[in-house]
Amino acid sequence: MAEEFLDRSRAALDRGDYGTALALLEPLAELHGPRTAIGGRLRLLMATALMGQGKSERALRLCRSLRACADPDLRLEAKALEMVLEAPELERPRNWSLTLPALGEVESLQGRARAGSLGRSDPRRQEAPPPPPVGPTRVPWGFAALLSVLLLLAALLGGACG
Repeated sequence: MAEEFLDRSRAALDRGDYGTALALLEPLAELHGPRTAIGGRLRLLMATALMGQGKSERALRLCRSLRACADPDLRLEAKALEMVLEAPELERPRNWSLTLPALGEVESLQGRARAGSLGRSDPRRQEAPPPPPVGPTRVPWGFAALLSVLLLLAALLGGACG
């Protein structure tokens, strides 16, 4: 029964539905303490869902509660997640983010379509470059002649040394 709830909550986490994941996990967490393996797994999933909701402090408390968990692997996972939660938040440069204008400030697409159908041209639009020149290919006689001369010299020099 608990495994079914764990699977459903993992699926909700994968979809980004953190509220549903927490709703499934919280009643089970009350039944299983943080010292048990299943209680540890439940709390790690809950911490992940809380992080997704931006509730880092509550997620950090859950991770700290797993220091007494009997499963050493879960303790390590909780410690790693705790380190992530305690890490300082770095400022992101402005050019790493995209800022969208408010909807009221943007011209509608219908207005642009009508303007285009009235014969107005977009000054930002550039004409396509001309196609590349085409024509019949010529035989590279110069290269063939150079190669012949080099082979003849090699043969003459090879015969003189031998």
